[in-house]
Amino acid sequence: MKRTIYIIFIIFFFVNSAISQNESIKSLVGKTNALNLDMWNLTDFAKEHIKEKNQLARFFYYWIGSNIKYDQGQFQKILAKTITNKEFTTSQDEYNVYENRKGVCAGYANLFKWFMNEIDIDVVVISGHIRDERNHYVELSTDDNFRHAWNSIKLNGKWILIDTTWGTSDETTTSEFYFDMKPEFAIITHYPENSKWQLLKKPLSLEEFNKSKFVNPIWFFVGFSDIPKLKADQDYYYFTFRNNPNNNWLVNLQYSSDNLNFNQIMDIKLIVQDGYTYYRFDKTQIPEKAFFKVNISELKLEGNQYSSSVYKDVINFKI
Repeated sequence: MKRTIYIIFIIFFFVNSAISQNESIKSLVGKTNALNLDMWNLTDFAKEHIKEKNQLARFFYYWIGSNIKYDQGQFQKILAKTITNKEFTTSQDEYNVYENRKGVCAGYANLFKWFMNEIDIDVVVISGHIRDERNHYVELSTDDNFRHAWNSIKLNGKWILIDTTWGTSDETTTSEFYFDMKPEFAIITHYPENSKWQLLKKPLSLEEFNKSKFVNPIWFFVGFSDIPKLKADQDYYYFTFRNNPNNNWLVNLQYSSDNLNFNQIMDIKLIVQDGYTYYRFDKTQIPEKAFFKVNISELKLEGNQYSSSVYKDVINFKI
């Protein structure tokens, strides 16, 4: 029993120590707001106060997230194709992004790369495509609107994935998710042109990527820890996921034959076993070609009243 308590204490200590470290770094980022530093002075400031490479990388990740705003005007020009390649490249140059305090994904990635070079961390800008609520499947020849850029850096001999654009958030859980993204989670939404930067032992082909489930990161933010699976036997489907420690969250599964009109699945039998939840339902009600989507909702008791948070189209996949 003492050994168990001791181990729990060590885990608790390191988790809280990491949180405290990150908050300390964010505090340093906040102190730069009144200093009016150029890029080189900002780098010197960071190196004076932080010695570890991992924490230096986090400093610049947090700094970009706090100081660079997404340039919606530029993005609309890209969509309308009213900007030349030269104009785009110039506007997303790291110096312009820093000076103007705005950019799109390429600018975020270029600026982060510049800082990493200054502190001697190996870094690359990764080009590729993303999928989100608007597009669940990537078509390389037509999806220029969903092109994206992010980074990978090498720390302690290991490459890790970082998305400074998607990490721009005042919500701590969200911002932390996009620094050192787990490759198995990153590949849900990010498809690099060079499969090497999937950082997976067995990279996915585009066909496999499109057949895999789209999972909005909110699924992980609220406490679910794995990607659900759809299993089957002769008579039933089983939609299966690891239980959420926050058991206020409800999971709603629907199906469609055309990916437009979705129906509730009837007569679902709920099975909770060995830390997993299983939604069992009859295969006969599902078309041979079917699309599925998952909505989640949380029911909270606040005083004498219940309130709910609902997220739609959190997971989408097809069979």
